Amino acid sequence: MVSPLHSNGRAELQDDKIVSSIGDLAPKPDIRPEVLLRLSGKLQTTLELSQLLEIFFEEIQQAVLVDGISFSHNAHNLLLSYGRNSVHSASYRLQTQQDYMGDLAFHRSTRFREHELANLEGLLTTLVYPMRNALRYHEALAAAFRDPLTGAGNRVALDKTLQREIELTKRHGQQLSILMLDLDHFKLVNDDFGHSMGDKVLKEAVTCITGCIRQTDMCFRYGGEEFLVMLSNAEHAGALRIAERIRMSISSLAFSNEKGRLQVTTSIGCATLTMEDSMDSLVQRADKALYQAKHNGRNRVVCDTDDELDTPPSKSLL
Repeated sequence: MVSPLHSNGRAELQDDKIVSSIGDLAPKPDIRPEVLLRLSGKLQTTLELSQLLEIFFEEIQQAVLVDGISFSHNAHNLLLSYGRNSVHSASYRLQTQQDYMGDLAFHRSTRFREHELANLEGLLTTLVYPMRNALRYHEALAAAFRDPLTGAGNRVALDKTLQREIELTKRHGQQLSILMLDLDHFKLVNDDFGHSMGDKVLKEAVTCITGCIRQTDMCFRYGGEEFLVMLSNAEHAGALRIAERIRMSISSLAFSNEKGRLQVTTSIGCATLTMEDSMDSLVQRADKALYQAKHNGRNRVVCDTDDELDTPPSKSLL
């Protein structure tokens, strides 16, 4: 089912940007059968969402000239575009009875005529089910790289992503920093308040972290109550500012159950990539700074270049 946005029972342009729903008297699609057949066949060749939309954009030019398309799905944090945006647009909601599959907009420098809108709607009917399959594949793929409890990236995702970012950062001469975070005295949370409270604390901590970082940054669950935050294009001072923001956000969390009230803090170690670093050496430097933060009293941020790192921290402080 293809539902134009902002329905009012007629096919017309509203403010030259939005197409409303089609009434019984609206023009019917006038598309050659071979175009629909070719389009339908090509859309069945991939489950990659970006490839699917690119194929759709290229193939529909045989029926309607379009300058560009843009796709959005807020729940999946997806925003994709092909071609170029123009003054006029027609926007549609893609859905079946069970599934919402996002919003798709067509862009053009001249207004769409009513018969062209009818053709776009006819073409969209071939996209609905391939789009549903592509989104399900996207969900399954994302789940394979996500920690099921907190929603942060897992270790598999961390290894793949951090290695790639290090290579790109060195190639383009950019900056990259990482933060290693450990929730202080977390074992006591589980022991004194129960594992359900521990799970809640972990999830809220990730919510705090993701609320303090940029869209280009990523949070991974490193293990247990320990997390790694990758800060793309972030130099030393910027990374420390983000780390302090995270520390303050987590320290403001308060929990309670029948066993009492609980406040949580975190210790954070920070390291910035050098040209000599490998992934392992970068993580080790951040980890060393984290242990030093715990050695210094917890609930603080320590950088790997700080002077106090010359004193080996005690591992028993975990």
